[in-house]
Amino acid sequence: MFLGEIREQPRVLSNTLAQYLGPGYHLKMVKPPLDGISLKKINKVYLTASGTSFHAALTARYLIEELAELPTVVEQASECGQHQLLVDNCTLAITVSQSGRSKGTLRALELAKKKGAITLALVNEPKSPLATLAQGYITTLAGRVLTPSSTKAFSSQTLVLGLLAFRLAQARGLAGNGFRDELQRMERLPEIVRRAITICEEGIGPIASALLGYQHLNILASGNLLPMVYEGGLKLKEVARFFAEGSSAGEFGHGPLAIAGPESPVMLLAFNDQDNGSVHKDLAHELKRRGSPLIIITEDGPLRNNGLLGLADHSILLPQAPPLMRPQVALIPLQLLACRMGQLKGLNVDNPGGLLYQAAYSEPDEDRAAESYFQDPKDQRRLVS
Repeated sequence: MFLGEIREQPRVLSNTLAQYLGPGYHLKMVKPPLDGISLKKINKVYLTASGTSFHAALTARYLIEELAELPTVVEQASECGQHQLLVDNCTLAITVSQSGRSKGTLRALELAKKKGAITLALVNEPKSPLATLAQGYITTLAGRVLTPSSTKAFSSQTLVLGLLAFRLAQARGLAGNGFRDELQRMERLPEIVRRAITICEEGIGPIASALLGYQHLNILASGNLLPMVYEGGLKLKEVARFFAEGSSAGEFGHGPLAIAGPESPVMLLAFNDQDNGSVHKDLAHELKRRGSPLIIITEDGPLRNNGLLGLADHSILLPQAPPLMRPQVALIPLQLLACRMGQLKGLNVDNPGGLLYQAAYSEPDEDRAAESYFQDPKDQRRLVS
C-alpha cells in the first residue's frame, strides 16, 4: 500500500490539475464569499497543520509569499493556543489535514474562527469534522487513503496550495505575463514525477543498503526544498524506524557540523541554479574532509552540478523541474528510501504505528472526492466554478 500510493502520485496530480485548472488556464478555485473582491482584502495568511500536512503548509509559504506577496505564518497545530494568536477578519486561516479529524487541527481552526479570521480547510474527506467546522473547504483528490504514512495526499495538498497561491496572486492583481507560462509548466508536473519515481526506484536500493550500517542520517537542503527534508526525516523515522533529521544546509555549519565524521552520513539536496550553490559546495567539501559519507540528490541536464557529484559516495539525478515545482520532485527519493529501508529491515511499511491517535483513513467515493463546497449558515455554495 505505501509503495503503491507513492506510485499513484502522478495520477493524483493529473486529477488535481484537471479539477482546478480550467480552459485558458483559468483557476477554478473559489467563489463568494472568497471571491476576487473578498480575496483582495486579505493581508495575511495563517497556515496550521500537523505531521506531513505541516510540511505541505511550509511549502505553501514559499509560494504564497513569492506569488501573492502576502506575509504568511505557518504553525504546528499542537502549538496553536500556546501564544497570542494574531489573526483578524483580514486573515485567511487555512488548516490542512488529510483525514480532517486531527484534534489539534480542529482546535487550531476553532481558535482562528473565534478571532474572526476567514477559515478555509484543505482536506481529503469533504464530510470530515474539519470541513464542517470551517467556513469553506477545498478537497484534495488523493482518493482512498489506505496507509497512515501520507504520500499521495501530501502531493495533492502541495499542488492545491500552490494553485491557491496563484489564485491569491490573481485576485491581488499580481498575475503578470509569466502567470500563464507558470501554469503551463505546472501541467508537466505529473510526467516529471512519474519519471522521478522510475529513476529513484532503480537507484535507491544501494543507498538504502548502505545506510543500514549507520545509526542516523542528516538530510540538508535550502529554500523551498527545506520542507521536503523535514518530511523525509519524518518518513524515515516513521516507516523505517531510522533516525533522520532534516536541516537547513546553510545552518548546518553553525554547530551541527561538529557531528560530521565517518559514522555520520549526510544527504544533500542541491538543485542546479539555487543561489546558495557556493554554500552547498563549501559544505560538501568540508563534510568530505571530515570523512562523512555523502549522498547527493540533484538535477540532471546540461547545468547539472558535476562538482558536487564528484564528491558523492552515492547520487541520484532527478529530472529537471521548474523551480516552483521542485519540492514534489525532490521528495520522491526520500519517500522511496524510507520504503526500501523499512522493507530491508522487515518492517510493516504499510502500517508502521507512528500515530498517537489512529485516524480512520478516508474512503471518499469518486463524486464526493471531486467536489469542494462553501459552508454557509444559510446555504451551500460551490467553491469550484
